[in-house]
Amino acid sequence: MLGTDLPDWRRRNRFTQDALRMALGLGSRQTIITWEKSTEKLPRMVELALLALEHLPDQRKVDGYAYTPADYAEQRARPTF
Repeated sequence: MLGTDLPDWRRRNRFTQDALRMALGLGSRQTIITWEKSTEKLPRMVELALLALEHLPDQRKVDGYAYTPADYAEQRARPTF
Protein backbone atom coordinates (compact mmCIF):
# COMPACT_ATOMS: atom_id res chain seq x y z
CA MET A 1 0.00 0.00 0.00
CA LEU A 2 1.26 3.45 -0.86
CA GLY A 3 1.15 6.22 1.71
CA THR A 4 -1.29 8.14 -0.48
CA ASP A 5 -3.72 5.19 -0.16
CA LEU A 6 -3.80 5.51 3.61
CA PRO A 7 -6.48 8.27 3.84
CA ASP A 8 -8.93 6.09 1.87
CA TRP A 9 -8.10 3.10 4.07
CA ARG A 10 -8.70 5.22 7.19
CA ARG A 11 -12.09 6.43 5.97
CA ARG A 12 -13.16 2.93 4.96
CA ASN A 13 -12.24 1.62 8.39
CA ARG A 14 -13.57 4.64 10.34
CA PHE A 15 -10.24 5.85 11.72
CA THR A 16 -9.27 9.46 12.24
CA GLN A 17 -5.56 10.23 12.03
CA ASP A 18 -5.43 10.44 15.81
CA ALA A 19 -7.38 7.20 16.32
CA LEU A 20 -5.02 5.38 13.94
CA ARG A 21 -2.03 6.86 15.72
CA MET A 22 -3.33 5.52 19.03
CA ALA A 23 -4.22 2.11 17.56
CA LEU A 24 -0.68 1.76 16.17
CA GLY A 25 0.91 3.01 19.39
CA LEU A 26 2.61 5.95 17.73
CA GLY A 27 3.65 9.01 19.71
CA SER A 28 2.83 11.63 17.12
CA ARG A 29 0.04 12.21 14.61
CA GLN A 30 2.70 13.79 12.39
CA THR A 31 3.88 10.27 11.51
CA ILE A 32 0.46 9.48 9.99
CA ILE A 33 0.46 12.82 8.15
CA THR A 34 3.92 12.11 6.72
CA TRP A 35 2.90 8.64 5.55
CA GLU A 36 -0.24 10.01 3.89
CA LYS A 37 1.78 12.54 1.88
CA SER A 38 4.28 9.94 0.71
CA THR A 39 4.07 8.22 -2.67
CA GLU A 40 6.36 5.48 -1.32
CA LYS A 41 5.18 2.10 -0.04
CA LEU A 42 4.36 1.98 3.66
CA PRO A 43 6.75 -0.11 5.77
CA ARG A 44 5.78 -3.79 5.76
CA MET A 45 5.16 -3.80 9.52
CA VAL A 46 2.68 -0.93 9.13
CA GLU A 47 0.86 -2.79 6.36
CA LEU A 48 0.61 -5.87 8.58
CA ALA A 49 -0.70 -3.78 11.48
CA LEU A 50 -3.31 -2.19 9.20
CA LEU A 51 -4.42 -5.63 8.02
CA ALA A 52 -4.79 -6.73 11.63
CA LEU A 53 -6.85 -3.63 12.48
CA GLU A 54 -9.03 -4.20 9.45
CA HIS A 55 -9.61 -7.94 9.89
CA LEU A 56 -9.68 -8.22 13.67
CA PRO A 57 -12.27 -5.59 14.60
CA ASP A 58 -12.71 -7.06 18.08
CA GLN A 59 -9.15 -6.00 18.84
CA ARG A 60 -9.83 -2.34 18.03
CA LYS A 61 -9.51 -0.14 21.07
CA VAL A 62 -10.37 3.16 19.37
CA ASP A 63 -13.04 4.12 16.87
CA GLY A 64 -12.64 7.82 16.21
CA TYR A 65 -13.30 8.61 19.87
CA ALA A 66 -11.61 11.72 21.26
CA TYR A 67 -10.05 10.59 24.52
CA THR A 68 -9.39 12.95 27.42
CA PRO A 69 -5.75 12.95 28.60
CA ALA A 70 -6.72 10.71 31.54
CA ASP A 71 -8.61 8.28 29.27
CA TYR A 72 -5.70 8.24 26.82
CA ALA A 73 -3.23 7.19 29.53
CA GLU A 74 -5.60 4.41 30.60
CA GLN A 75 -6.01 3.17 27.01
CA ARG A 76 -2.25 3.16 26.45
CA ALA A 77 -1.77 1.02 29.57
CA ARG A 78 -4.18 -1.70 28.38
CA PRO A 79 -2.77 -4.61 26.36
CA THR A 80 -3.88 -4.61 22.70
CA PHE A 81 -4.21 -8.40 22.35
